[in-house]
Amino acid sequence: MKISSKTFYLKDNRAMRKKVLTLLNVILFAGFAHAGQNPIYENLPTGKYTVGFKIITITDSSRVIAPEYNYLGEKNAGDRFKKITIHVWYPAKANTGKRNITYGEYCYNDLLTSTDETLPAERINSVLSSRRGSVRQWFGDASDELWKQLTDAQLLARANATFLPEKFPLLIGMLRPLSTSITNEMLASNGYVVAMVKSSTLYRAPLGSTEEISDMQHVMAHIVNTFKIDEEKIGTFGFSGSGFSQVLLAMYDYRIKAVADLESGIYMEGLYQLFSASNYYEPSRLKIPFLHAFSRDLSKQEKYFEDFERKTIFSERYHLLLNQPGLHHWDFAAEGYTSCIALKNRGADQSNFQKSFELTNIYLLNFFNAKLKADQNAQMFLTDKPSLSKIPSAIWNIQIRKGVRPAPNGTEFEDIIRSKGIAAAMDIVNSTLINDSTTNLRQWVVLNNLGSNFLLEKKYDESIQVFKLNVQIHPDDANLWDSLAEGYEATGDKENTKKASQQVLDLLNKKPSLTNPEKSLKETAERRLK
Repeated sequence: MKISSKTFYLKDNRAMRKKVLTLLNVILFAGFAHAGQNPIYENLPTGKYTVGFKIITITDSSRVIAPEYNYLGEKNAGDRFKKITIHVWYPAKANTGKRNITYGEYCYNDLLTSTDETLPAERINSVLSSRRGSVRQWFGDASDELWKQLTDAQLLARANATFLPEKFPLLIGMLRPLSTSITNEMLASNGYVVAMVKSSTLYRAPLGSTEEISDMQHVMAHIVNTFKIDEEKIGTFGFSGSGFSQVLLAMYDYRIKAVADLESGIYMEGLYQLFSASNYYEPSRLKIPFLHAFSRDLSKQEKYFEDFERKTIFSERYHLLLNQPGLHHWDFAAEGYTSCIALKNRGADQSNFQKSFELTNIYLLNFFNAKLKADQNAQMFLTDKPSLSKIPSAIWNIQIRKGVRPAPNGTEFEDIIRSKGIAAAMDIVNSTLINDSTTNLRQWVVLNNLGSNFLLEKKYDESIQVFKLNVQIHPDDANLWDSLAEGYEATGDKENTKKASQQVLDLLNKKPSLTNPEKSLKETAERRLK
């Protein structure tokens, strides 16, 4: 077969261009003297701190996870307590630590129980091959040279670097191997201790969250005692399926002051059912700032978004939507980002895919800076959609919903009365109860018991105001009107005693028959009316 010179030239030119592009990328990533030269961080908001990294495994002696005897009836030898492995990124002293962690190490170091542990080369190669297969499946192939340059690339974190002796905020989460590693480094470089807990459960929701939340709570206590942590500044975040437990933790543990969820799909059909089936799911307890970052295309499947919004009205909510068409789930993670930066296999929209990851990290950092560090610049960033250089405005949007103030619960209401007075307490309740259907102040027994206690203490004004609030909430309950009448009677207020007693009779007279307790209420009301 004869090939024309023109055809040969075109083929040869394409091959040459491919070789040149490959060579340029190899040069770009080859021979880093230190991670600061890495183009991965060029447009990310990295901070002033050197980043340290440790893998540690601790024992939770409060949980025994193996039976005393095995299936064969033989006594289990050794330690049966729960072991928890934690990956920690932290601000560190400059020029300390053994080496910079490579991208390849993040691909497999979830298999380790300590930073210094090693794996057989065959095992490492197997994991790296699996990682490459996933990237190839999601984004397309890249040359062997580019993949090796990426896996050999040094990132920010220094293994076993020395902790800085300062107090930093803590961000806790469930480990998503590799996926949030670049984000974790970025946060640590900005003055956060980031602790990611390796999951030991197969299913994260709803049953898995029980164990994961216990793990995170134990790790929080350990990190606070090991590192210098500002205990008033603890947040949580997670990516994909690892984000479910973080939101549940924020509902459950009052130490958490801010929560961020990256591309978890918690509002989508099926996932929302798993998420809300957890025993920890109490959306009315979410009273802290909440950032939810998601792709616009997938957000169209968020069937339960409005339902969740209605139940979390006490939280200040930030809904970050990435508008770029074709944005992949893994573009919120290191896998998608580095496919743009290093592998160059994302096609015509590669730049916007890359910028979507960068924008998410910029917003995440500003969110935690504003809510945990009270940084004024970050607070201004969050008040509106800012104009960002290098990031097109069209590829993102932000919806901000201010939280409303919840009503106090019964204990809080009593504390306010005793410390600030009944008038201040009633002002607070009257302004907040209208928006809060969840507080136990709406349970008649809570207010009735509280009013009765004040009555026994001869705090008559407090007692009467509490009883009045109860009949305001439950106007058709004769028993509560009887309590109010009792309060008035104790003060000698005959007029209001009779008015409340008349309400008791009017309500009871509507009933075709009365129980014995109701007959007693009627007799007491009639006596008071004489």
